[in-house]
Amino acid sequence: MMSGETNSCSIPTDLVNDILSRLPAKSVARFRCVSKLWSSILLCPYFTELFLTRSSARPRLLFAVEQEGDDWCFFTSPQPKNPDDEELSLEVTADFQMKFPGGNTCLEFCGRASDLIYLCPHISEHDQCIIICKPSTGQFTSLPIPKECNRRSFWRSFLGFDPIGKHFKVLSIGELDADEKRCQYQILTLGTGNDSWRKIHCPLNHFPSSEGICINGVLYYLAEYSAEQRDGTCYMIVCFDVRSEKFKFIYRDFISYRDNTELINYKGKLGVVTWEYDCHTCTMRSLTLCLWVIKDVEEPESSKWSEYVYTIWESQFDGCDVSTFWGNPIVGVTATGEIVISTEDASKPFYVFFFNPERSTVLSVEIQGFRAANHGALQQRSRMVRVFVDHLEDLKFITM
Repeated sequence: MMSGETNSCSIPTDLVNDILSRLPAKSVARFRCVSKLWSSILLCPYFTELFLTRSSARPRLLFAVEQEGDDWCFFTSPQPKNPDDEELSLEVTADFQMKFPGGNTCLEFCGRASDLIYLCPHISEHDQCIIICKPSTGQFTSLPIPKECNRRSFWRSFLGFDPIGKHFKVLSIGELDADEKRCQYQILTLGTGNDSWRKIHCPLNHFPSSEGICINGVLYYLAEYSAEQRDGTCYMIVCFDVRSEKFKFIYRDFISYRDNTELINYKGKLGVVTWEYDCHTCTMRSLTLCLWVIKDVEEPESSKWSEYVYTIWESQFDGCDVSTFWGNPIVGVTATGEIVISTEDASKPFYVFFFNPERSTVLSVEIQGFRAANHGALQQRSRMVRVFVDHLEDLKFITM
């Protein structure tokens, strides 16, 4: 491998870009230290877009695995592409990316935007910080929590990305008055050198009731609010434009806060999926999915929705008992339209299932390698796994 400015100058820049764009993001991050010339090449907008284009051709699965001592380990594995066989099962080994030590701090997994992972500690009397980590390069950074954030208030935060301005932003919402349910809305822009939170205006007082998902510069999450014309608490979808920092709201009858409701990215559009288990019979148990997909992403408040219903039989899950799918089994939807379902316990054989709605087939993929990263130790307690589809290595924010 060439090194230094003298040797690299003898090779055309386009060829250097082509070679380096095929490397893992962790290698690119290291090669920034070769020389000032290489650093300028690897951080220029042309190369970062070329790298992302190459990465888009080979999407992967990303796994966040909870370890002993509140540590988190991150893995990736190849993501199957449009399998032709109707009945197929695979075994793949996950590659270890990085370990983030929780220490004595219990970190909550809050979400993902691009290839950044967002972790937030349980608020206590002691000052804590928000953690942003980049598994593809092993980098991480810490952010201060809002000053008003303390153990007597409830806060929820989201990470979003503005694809036009190329900025990541953290939106935090705090319920400052539990009796009146009065909330405060603050935002922090990453990569500016300024870690100050800014208060922003929201026309409707609300508090989030789910994790968020960022699609094409818009952050979506479920939220609860009080409506005078209705008794009790109502639920809606909040649409937060990361660039303009403006809120919009979606009200639909199928929106409710239940443990079996999830927001997903369905081919670049917002989707709402719910699931029900039918475990009343011993021979024909199944999982039923109801999916709503928004038609007009530009006008979410007045847009119509498409509705789909799918039934997956237990026999299609490669012997897994559907009644053991505790928590949220819906991982997301691939760019090619497969609904991804997974188990959630890394202390047992771990599976990811790709359901093809058009053919009603299920590809079963057993993920191995989680225990090897823990030196082969068998753990008795359940270890939660978070799975993300279509993970792309991205060089944005690599300088953090």
